[in-house]
Amino acid sequence: MSTNCVRRLVATSALMFLILGFSTFSPAFASASSTTLIEWTVPTRGSGPLGLTLDPSGNCCWFLEYYGNKIGHFDPNNNTFQEWSIPTPRANPNSLVATEISGSPVLWGTESGTDKIFSFSPHSGLFYEYNLTDQNLGVLGVGSISVEPSSPLVRLWFTEAFNNTNGEFVYDSATGNVTLYEDLFPSAVGGGAYGVYASSGSVWYAGFSALVRWDRASSQYTMWPLPAHGSALARSIALAPNGQAWYTQGVTDAASDDNFVGLLRGNNTIQEWRIPNSGSDPRGISIDPITQQPWIAESSQTAGNGAVATLTTSDGGTVMSVNATTAPSGQTREVIQSTTSLVSLTNNVVTPTTRQISDTPNGQFTEYQVGSTQPREVIVDSTGNIWISEPGANKIAELSRASDFALRVSPLTLSLSEGTSEVVTVTGTSISNYTGKVSLMTSMSSAQGVTLSGFDTNPLNIAPGSSASTQFIVSIASNARNGTKIVVIEGASGNVTHRVDILLTVTNSSSAVQAPSSRCLIATATYGSDLSPEVQVLRNFRDNSLEKSKIGLAFLVVLNAWYYSFSPGVAGYLRDQMIARTLMKDILYPLIAFLYLASKLYGQLSVYPELATIVSGLLVSMLAGTFYIGLPLGLLTRRVRRFRCNLSLKTWVVVFLGGMISMLFGLILTSSILLMISTSIAVLSVLFESATLTVAIIRINEGRRVDQVIG
Repeated sequence: MSTNCVRRLVATSALMFLILGFSTFSPAFASASSTTLIEWTVPTRGSGPLGLTLDPSGNCCWFLEYYGNKIGHFDPNNNTFQEWSIPTPRANPNSLVATEISGSPVLWGTESGTDKIFSFSPHSGLFYEYNLTDQNLGVLGVGSISVEPSSPLVRLWFTEAFNNTNGEFVYDSATGNVTLYEDLFPSAVGGGAYGVYASSGSVWYAGFSALVRWDRASSQYTMWPLPAHGSALARSIALAPNGQAWYTQGVTDAASDDNFVGLLRGNNTIQEWRIPNSGSDPRGISIDPITQQPWIAESSQTAGNGAVATLTTSDGGTVMSVNATTAPSGQTREVIQSTTSLVSLTNNVVTPTTRQISDTPNGQFTEYQVGSTQPREVIVDSTGNIWISEPGANKIAELSRASDFALRVSPLTLSLSEGTSEVVTVTGTSISNYTGKVSLMTSMSSAQGVTLSGFDTNPLNIAPGSSASTQFIVSIASNARNGTKIVVIEGASGNVTHRVDILLTVTNSSSAVQAPSSRCLIATATYGSDLSPEVQVLRNFRDNSLEKSKIGLAFLVVLNAWYYSFSPGVAGYLRDQMIARTLMKDILYPLIAFLYLASKLYGQLSVYPELATIVSGLLVSMLAGTFYIGLPLGLLTRRVRRFRCNLSLKTWVVVFLGGMISMLFGLILTSSILLMISTSIAVLSVLFESATLTVAIIRINEGRRVDQVIG
C-alpha cells in the first residue's frame, strides 16, 4: 500500500471525528476603567421603549413603544428614529424579534393588551395582526416571543404568562398560511413562564419556579426546579453558544435582596449568584457574542437604582444539584387568519447626550449605574457595543467599552477518576482592537492529589481582532480527595485581570476513564445548541454506549486527547460562518444516522456491554468508512485517471485481527493502555477496510476485478 494513499486515507478519515468532542467554552471578562454612555430620547413622549432587538445582520436597533403603541427603528449612524403606529389601539406591544424573508427585514412582535401576534414589513408598510384568542386579556395576554434559527419556515415561540400557556406560531412565506399550536405548561413549571428562547430543535422557558426545555424530537418537557427565594420568579432566559442556559430571577420589592442570576450547567447543577444591590429587580439577560459572558438589566423599578451589569463567573456563587423531571406535551393545532393594515412612517433626528460612567466592581458583578431609567433589555451587537432600553427615561442608550480582552476555557467541566488526566485549552480574544500580552496562572482550592501543569505558551500574544490559545494538563493522583473543586485560570495584562473557572469532579473509580461531561463542541457550533436533537444522538451514543464498558471508555481517552488539540478553533470558526455551518450540517447528518442505528443495536446487546460496544462501534466505523472515505475516494479515482491508490484489503484485515486479539488481552489483563491502543487500531482498520472495499466496488465498472483493486 503506497505512502501517499495512506496519507490520503488518514486525512479523509479525520472528517468522521470532527463532532465527537465533548467540550465547551467558558469566558471571563472584566470591564475597562471608564465607559461612555450615549443616550437618545425617543421622539414620542412617554413611549416606554421595550423589546429591544438587533436587525438580522446584528446591528442596532428595533424596539417597541409600550405606551406609545408604536414600533420603532433607530439608526445610530445618523441619529434617526423611524416610527410606525400599531393599528390596534392600546395594544401594549411587549416583545420583538427581527427576521429576513426574501432579503427584506420582517418584524414579529406581541401585543399583550389585545393578545395578538403581529408581523410588519418596513419596506411595504404592511402590518398583519393575528388574534390568539377571542377575548381581550388586557396586560395579561401574550408576552415574550423568540424565533427559531435556521428553519425554512418562520417558527415563533411565545408565552402567555398568566394563562400558564406557551405556543408555536408557524408562518409559511411561500403560501402566507399560519398555523398556531398552543399547550399548557406542566404543573412543575409553577403556573406560567415569562421568558422564552428558541434554539434549533428545542425551546427554553423561564418558568415561574423552573427552567423548562421543550424538545421537538421527543415532544416532551424537561424541567429543572429553581432554588426558592421568597416570592422571586424567573424572568428572562438566554442560551450561550455552549448550550448552557442563563436566567434572571427576582422580585420588584425595593428592599428585597432576593434577586439572582443563574446558570444551568450541563451536569444537572445550577450555579446562582445573588445580585448585591437590594431592589435590583433583574429583567433582561443576554450573552455577549464576543466574551460569552452574561449582561443583565437591573430595572430597579421601585428602588430607582437601575444598572446594567456583567458577571465574572470564576468566583462565588452557590452550586447545587437539581433533579430534572419530564412530562409530555399536548399541543392543540388551529389555523388562524390575519387582519391587514397599511401604516405610515414618521422620521425624526435626535441629538444624543453623552456622559462617562465608571465601572463599579461589586463582588462578582461589574455594574454600570444608569439611575432611575429602569433598564429593561440589554443586548450586545456584532461589534461589542452594549445597547439598553430605558423605558423609565424614554431613551435608547449605548454603552461603549474600551479596549480589552476576554478569556475562554475548554472544557468547562471535567469529571476525572484517580490516575487520569485531561488537557485544558485557554483562549484569549481581543475586544475593541485590544493588542498585548496576557500572563496566565492557575490555582485551585482543596488541591490534594490534583496537579495543574504549566502552560505550553505563556504569555499569550493577542493581536487586534484575533485570538490566541494555550494548553495545560489537569492530573489526578491515586490519593486525590473525591468531590467537586473549582480550578481558576487568571489572565493579567497591565492593571486588568480576568479570571475563568473549570468545575472539576474527582471520582474514586480507578478503572473508569471518564470523558468530560461537557458538550459536543463542534456539533454544538454546527446545530446552535448541544441540546438540539442531533447533538442528543451523539451524547446518547457516548453516555449510553461507549461509557458503559471498559472498551468504550478506553477508546474515548484516545479520541478526546486527539480531538481537544483542534476542536476549539474549528468550533469557533463554525460559530461565525453561516455557510460553513450549513455545509457541516449536511456532512454530519449521515454520521448522526449511523450513530442512531448503532445505539439501537447496542440496546439489543446491552446485557453484554463489552460485546455491545464492539459490535456497535465497528458498525459506525464501517458505515463511516464507506460513506466518508470510500465513496469520495472511489469517485475521485474514476474521474481523475492519474489518481490511483492500490489498496490492500488483506493488510487491513490482518491489522484488524491484531487489534481484536490485543483488545481481548487488554480485557483479561485489565490494562487501560493496551485497551486504548487496541481499540484505536480496530476502529481505524475497519474504517479503512470498508473504504477499500467501497473503492473496489466502484472501480469494478472499469473492467478491473475486485482482487486486482484490493490486492
